Amino acid sequence: MIDTPTQTPKVKLPVASLHNIALSITLGIAGGWVFYSLSLPLPWMLGAMATTSVAAVLGLPMAMSKYLRHIMIAVIGVLLGSAFTPALTSQILQWTLSLTVLAIFLLMLAIIIPWCLQRAGYDRPTAFFSALPAGLTEMTTVGSENGGNPHIIALTHTVRILIVAFTIPFLMVLFAGYERPETLIVPAFEISTVDIAMLTACAVVGLWLGIRFRFPAGSLAGPLALSAVVHVSGLTASSPPDSLVAIAQVVLGTSVGSRFAGLTIATMKKTLTLAVAVTLGMLALSGTGAVLLAPVLEIHPMALMLALAPGGVTEMSLMALALNQDIAFVTTHHLVRIGLIVMIAPATFAAFQRLHGDKN
Repeated sequence: MIDTPTQTPKVKLPVASLHNIALSITLGIAGGWVFYSLSLPLPWMLGAMATTSVAAVLGLPMAMSKYLRHIMIAVIGVLLGSAFTPALTSQILQWTLSLTVLAIFLLMLAIIIPWCLQRAGYDRPTAFFSALPAGLTEMTTVGSENGGNPHIIALTHTVRILIVAFTIPFLMVLFAGYERPETLIVPAFEISTVDIAMLTACAVVGLWLGIRFRFPAGSLAGPLALSAVVHVSGLTASSPPDSLVAIAQVVLGTSVGSRFAGLTIATMKKTLTLAVAVTLGMLALSGTGAVLLAPVLEIHPMALMLALAPGGVTEMSLMALALNQDIAFVTTHHLVRIGLIVMIAPATFAAFQRLHGDKN
């Protein structure tokens, strides 16, 4: 057995002091600027991820305020909601087949990946909740409640988000001739005072609703839903300014990188290795499925790949934006993915336990 709950060293996270948060954001901005100067995709988010992840593993006290993170995710939610236009309402019904493919893909992952992780030495609850590509917080909490190792589950999902966030954009640079757009949203609209008030209301009220009622990915889903409503209804065509979105991406990237604080390659080597292997396996399955099914579903292969890829909903939606793919299509599929997993994962795990006689 490897990395069992009693064998895994507990990670002592640094206190999220203003000093540590300021240091993390400063390194995140520096990384984002370097990536931006190199014309790399999603520079502010990926650059911040890169620098803060390395700094955290090297022992620097990386930390991020969960409140600041929620606020900036709400900004991204409003941005993504602006992609839902009146013209899209007729297309949503056409996504039934691809959503069905997504559900089948999740079922395959729920069977194949936990089996592989158990063969590698994980106990059943740790293997099961490490394998499902949903929110880190949700899977760590539910997995822990069902007897899983929260440290392994959290690390596995952090590595998954990090690898997917880097792999897909750089594959596009190498093989698809990616060129960074001049602005994040094209065309860019002048933002009036009324538009600012409306978008701010979407962020504030949506954030409160998402957290208050514990929606899956609530910090993103609440603002996104309200933003989608006001954009589909034609009340506004505006979106948050590029500068604010860049700041939000820095905070988002920094928050992912800071999760590696307190870890060392030596103490978590086996968990890291398995997390990388699981993520690459998921990417291979989603990529193969996208290439084979895109012509049948009449969907662009890259859009379907982004919709099926096991990344975080915020990161994958931003990738769709950066790669000029259908943001609404990708975002909808990831919100459905997380919703399905959060709602059915505990019941599915309980059924697996009964099937195996409650033995690990």
